Amino acid sequence: MEQYGLDELAASAESVLAGLGPLVAGLARLADQACQAVTLDGLEVLVLGQGRELLRGLVQLGLDAQADAEVAVAGVTGADGVTRARAERGHVRQVVTRLGAVSVRRIAYRAGVTGVPSLFPRDAVLNLPAAGYSWQLQRLAEMCSRSGSYQQASELVRAATGVRVGKRQLEQITALAAADAGQFGQDRPRDRGEPAGTGDGGEGLLPLAISADGKGVAMRPEARRGTAAAPARRARTFEHRRGTGEKTGHKRMAETGAVFDVWPPDGPPRTPEQVMRPDPDPRARPPGPRAVNRWYVTDITAGRDVTIGKAFDEAERRDPGHRRTWIALVDGDIYQLGLIQDQAEARGVTVTILIDFIHVLEYLWKAAWCFHHPRDPATEDWVTAQALDILHGRASEVITTIRQLATDHPPRPGSEHAKVIRKTLHYLDAKQPYLDYPAALARHWPIATGVIEGACRHLVHDRMGITGARWSLDGAQAMLSMRAIAASGDLDAYWDYHIQHEHHRNHLSRYHDTHALAA
Repeated sequence: MEQYGLDELAASAESVLAGLGPLVAGLARLADQACQAVTLDGLEVLVLGQGRELLRGLVQLGLDAQADAEVAVAGVTGADGVTRARAERGHVRQVVTRLGAVSVRRIAYRAGVTGVPSLFPRDAVLNLPAAGYSWQLQRLAEMCSRSGSYQQASELVRAATGVRVGKRQLEQITALAAADAGQFGQDRPRDRGEPAGTGDGGEGLLPLAISADGKGVAMRPEARRGTAAAPARRARTFEHRRGTGEKTGHKRMAETGAVFDVWPPDGPPRTPEQVMRPDPDPRARPPGPRAVNRWYVTDITAGRDVTIGKAFDEAERRDPGHRRTWIALVDGDIYQLGLIQDQAEARGVTVTILIDFIHVLEYLWKAAWCFHHPRDPATEDWVTAQALDILHGRASEVITTIRQLATDHPPRPGSEHAKVIRKTLHYLDAKQPYLDYPAALARHWPIATGVIEGACRHLVHDRMGITGARWSLDGAQAMLSMRAIAASGDLDAYWDYHIQHEHHRNHLSRYHDTHALAA
């Protein structure tokens, strides 16, 4: 298809000027009506409603002028090698924009052979979306769907544009929007680099942190993992409610990974006493390390090993030469620890693993209730003393203390206290290699998994856990992918990437020669 020449552009400009008359007259009528409006609200409603229609008319005028200037060519050859020699004008396609529906007239090129589809070169020039909604409307719809329920998104889109988009259409738009999310993670520009700082991450580079955790998402029956028994076939203790430890089985775990740079604070490092007994005045407390340049990934269709692999891919993208100090912050899950160690070994990188200190505190509190009376103020003092020992690197002494208390005041065999003490001792003993908090504090490293805990909450739970929501597998993954991209600050870059790939999939891939179409 040839590009528009000067004559065609002149004819298009004349057509636009001729069509401006009715629009100018409409604008004059609107101005007259606006002057007669009594209240500000009435004025705003009037201008928004009729002004939107006038702007839609401008878009339609531009499309019509371009259609009038479209020049038929001798033939168009498709990617199948078949030349479409018949050019037929008058073919119309409807596209819904943020201003309303517009009609796109274009020339159809036909081969006259059964089974050979027609080609519309102007669709490729305009990059018309396959979904029938303009790219701007799709971006708005996806943003609203990402922020709240589909019902709320439908109401927001209608309030902002006057266009009604149904819930099912919003689900389809979101699914289509996330079509390139996986590839984008591998192809996006490498603009994050290796940030310089005052940390100890190798030659003054900031330490690089990796973290991962999972969050359950309520799924439709067909989307639940096949390895778990159906809830109806599970043994139940009670008829009308679940017993201790019994699950409904309707959730599927969404694994979230995070990669971020650790920005150390100014001043001396925090001491264990400052961590456990912070100053009542927040302004007097020494600042802790900050997580900057955060990047997220969330998967519900793939296994946890895939998600952690993606997190390591991002870490290597930031530090391909393994010059920085790598830290892994985890909650102590054995399987997750193994996945991190496997990834580190496969890539030849040294990763210092730290167990979330908040999880350690929770175990200490559970053990404390086994040795103190309820509401005993001494409980908190005991937990603080044991936590300070662990922060000072004396975890083995804490294990000995708990074991001695259990010997001096043995719990009843099989009781809940006996189980708690056994689990606490096993946890602390197994996690000792990952409790080097003195080194972490001295180097201004974080010792808690607040970044990934917050990500699981605001990326997964806040949207996926809306009351009554049940997700399909593809719908859940699409939503999680878009929320992770938005939280990583890559949304604008992703939409440019996605629209470019849609242009190739929907249009350029259908033609033998795409040089003119790419104009």
